Amino acid sequence: MIMKTENFISIQQICTHYKIPKSFISALHDYELIEIFLVQNTACIDVTQIKNIEKMMRLHYELDINFEGMDAIFNLLKKVESLNNDIVELYNKLERFDS
Repeated sequence: MIMKTENFISIQQICTHYKIPKSFISALHDYELIEIFLVQNTACIDVTQIKNIEKMMRLHYELDINFEGMDAIFNLLKKVESLNNDIVELYNKLERFDS
């Protein structure tokens, strides 16, 4: 699979920009909350993960939620999103039957 390098940002750039330690990103990866890629021998993340990293930074640094708590929160949010998608799908099926 060919990956475009412009879709990635180095962990060093993220840590510098947000003024966070690399250990925070490593912990997110250890809890499987983000995925780290090697691009040209540099540890990077997909730019689509930045919003989630920002959310996790707020949870951790502003609300003092630990990594286990963030893991639980994000798993619940994924479940809620999945259930919402199911509801929309079922609503659309119901609309077809009513027509």
